[in-house]
This record gives sequence, structure tokens and C-alpha cells, in this order.
Amino acid sequence: MSPLTVDEERVIRRIEQGADAYIEDIRRAVRQPSVSHTGEGIPEMARFTQACLQELGAEARQVPGSHAPIVEGELIADPKAPTLLLYDLYDVQPAAGQPGWTVDPFAGEIIVDGQGKRRLVGRGTFNSKGPLFGTLAALKAFRDAGVPSPVNVRFLIEGEEEIGSPSLPGYIEANRKVLSCCDAAFIPYFGTTGAGSTILRLGFKGLVLLEFKVTGGEWGGPIGGDLHALHGALVASPAWQLVQALATLTDRQERLVVDGLDAMTPRPTELETALIDEVSKVHDFDVYRAETRARRLKSDASPRERLTDLMFSCTLNIDALVAGKLEDGQGPATLIPATASAFADLRVLPGMDPDAVVGLIRDHLERRGFGHVEVLVRSAYSASSSSADEPVVRALIDACRDHGADLRVYPLHAGAAPMYLFSQVLGLPYAFGGLGHGAGSHGPNEYIMADDIVPFMKSVVSFFYRFARYQRGRRC
Repeated sequence: MSPLTVDEERVIRRIEQGADAYIEDIRRAVRQPSVSHTGEGIPEMARFTQACLQELGAEARQVPGSHAPIVEGELIADPKAPTLLLYDLYDVQPAAGQPGWTVDPFAGEIIVDGQGKRRLVGRGTFNSKGPLFGTLAALKAFRDAGVPSPVNVRFLIEGEEEIGSPSLPGYIEANRKVLSCCDAAFIPYFGTTGAGSTILRLGFKGLVLLEFKVTGGEWGGPIGGDLHALHGALVASPAWQLVQALATLTDRQERLVVDGLDAMTPRPTELETALIDEVSKVHDFDVYRAETRARRLKSDASPRERLTDLMFSCTLNIDALVAGKLEDGQGPATLIPATASAFADLRVLPGMDPDAVVGLIRDHLERRGFGHVEVLVRSAYSASSSSADEPVVRALIDACRDHGADLRVYPLHAGAAPMYLFSQVLGLPYAFGGLGHGAGSHGPNEYIMADDIVPFMKSVVSFFYRFARYQRGRRC
């Protein structure tokens, strides 16, 4: 365990003393809707985020995006100190019409669960307003304690992550020179599981948002509108064509069986295999199943095989199927829909070209007589990873352990984030994680544990100090 400096202890004591106010900072952020899919509350949330940075003493600005502004800024404590690029998001997934919420998703309520523990429930608490505004609260604690931060912070906070970050690549390219002068990037996260262990992941899968679309045309099906279902014996259905085409892409376990994909998929490295071997000894799949609200998992494979599948397989998830019409209170009409669509997310591994994988899918469908199924790319980005030896990663590992974490290092996150822009485009190593438990991302009753906000903030403070200590020299 690394000894705490006098200044570090002062900031941590200030966090303990001001805990209620710092938790309220997060609750205020949750109460402001910011749904990028619909635009609800996005301008207000961008202004709120900018004001929070300015309250810290940062120079903060809004940069227009295609759907939502990017909030950028810088907080310079010491020009000679290393600089962290703090990346996060202020937008959230929709909650309207989502069944199962026990509280208003934008009320920021704290409830007591069945174990007598306090949960801060609301859309975006876990993904990602809790981590973002908890980190800003940690920076506020430096100010409140009268202690300078040991690192400079450049802020990059987007409002389009939940719709694929369409504006982020252009922003990175336009600001490449100044961003590449940061020494590393940091993505805060509540990484503690329901079983009490804390997971630090070294990378993210890449993400491709797809639409599979079938429309009546020369191949068959109705043209110019829906057709009465009585013609189904002689006229092809775009809906059936879509379902049959999708069914060729996976087996009964929903594993991708696209022609040529196996040869393109990288295998875990020796180091990654060693990390999997280590964490598979302690990974609790009963807790995982409970947190995902699944009665059972798809396979009864060994923990090692399950973890390998989770982290090192490509997946194709159907997000929504659209065909035909539902009349209010009357049910569907007996029609052959002229158009059918499936919206899907494809997740790929480090080293894989997303465009090449989409090309395999198109060729696969063509070979099976489904060339009339359009495969449209709505957005795409590559996977990324960092080495466990990077100063920024070692700093986060040590900070979490210094605050009592049962820490486990996983080579890859099954989730996706556009971190390739930092690792591949800017050449920045990054760290992703932190103490604290939360769950329910994108679902009803998303939450973080209210009493974990203080430990999370403490881990962030200690991470700043350790990064300043481990980082040798400046990039610029």
C-alpha cells in the first residue's frame, strides 16, 4: 500500500466531511434528462455540464456536434504537471415507455433496498453521470480543501455516445495537436461487482450499429405499399425474408457463424490468456446472472470458457425489429408489409476492421440468396486496449487497492466505447475504472450505491496522485 501524502489525506478528509453535498451534485445531474436519441434535455444538460466545469475554475466551452454539443475545457493546476484527458458522456438512453421502473427515472431518488442499503436510482446513474459527476466532485474536493490538484485535466465530455459518437472522430481530428499533448486518458467507472470485487478492464470492443432492411422490389415482395395477406402463397414477404436472412448469421446459441469470420477473429494473447486464467478462478457467475436479471445463462461451460466467450467473441445483437403496423387497441392488420427492418449492434475485437466484418456479413447473405437484404452501417468504430504496464493503468490499479479493493484485471470489456480514438489516433494510453458498485445500465431501475460514492471519489483522488508520481516526463 502506498502511503498517503499530507495533501492527499486533506482532500480525502474533505470528501468525508462534505459527502452529502457531493452526492447531491450527482443527483442534480441525474435529474436533468439528456436523451440523445430524442434530444430531450440535451441543450440544458450541456449547459449544466459546462457550468460544473466552470465552477471548478476550468475554462469550458461547448463545441457543436451533429446531434449534441461536446463540452470541452481545461483545468491547469501546474504547467509542469502531467495532463490527463478526462473523457466521459453526459447523454443517456431513453427511459420513456420502459416498463419496470419503480421510481421516476429522472427524479434522482435514493431508496433503501432489501439489504438495507441505499441506492441512487435513475437513468444515467451508472452509465455514466455517477462516474462523471463523481469525478468532478473529487476535483471540487481539491478546491474545497485548498489543495492543488497533482495533475492537469483536459475535459472531453460528449453528448452523443449513446447514439454511436458520430461527432467524436471529427472533433478528435480537428483537435489532434492539443489532445495528443495529454499524457494519458481516463474514463471513470463504478467497477465494483455485486459480490464486492472490483474489476479493471484494459480495453473495449468496437461497435458497429447496423440496419438490415428488406423492401419489395425486383427480387419479389410488394411494391408501392403493403399488400393484403391473402396473397402470401404467391407473393414473398419482406418480413419473412428478413427473419430467414438473420437466422443464417448465428447458431442456436446465438454465436456468429458468418463465413470467414473465424479466420479473421484474433485469439487471446499469452498475457490475455493468463489474465483470463486468473480471474476465472474467482469470477462469480451467479452474481453476474442476478445482475443481468437472467434466469439462466446460455451455456453451462466452464468459467474460463464463459469469460473467453464474453471478452473474445464477436456478437451480433438484434436491438429492434420493425415490420407492419399495430393499430391502437385493434392489433395488427393482416398485411404483407412492403418493408421490414432489423436494427442491430455488432461488437468486434481489437485488431479487427469493422468494415471488413460488415463485408463478410454482406457476402455471407449474398451466397445464401439474400442479396436483396440491405446491410446499412449507421455508425462504426474499432476496438482498443491498453497495457497493464502503462503508468496510467498502474496508477489506477494501485489507487483502488490502496482503498481496499479486491481488484481483478480483465483484458477486455464486453462493452464498447470509442477509445480507439485515444489509443490508435492520438496514441494515448488510457485507464478505465474505479471503486463503487452500480448496475442496470440502459434498463429499468439503473442505480449506483449511494454509500459507494465517497469510496469512488477517494479512489479518483489517489489515482491522480499516483499518476503524477508514475508518469515520467511530459509528451509535450
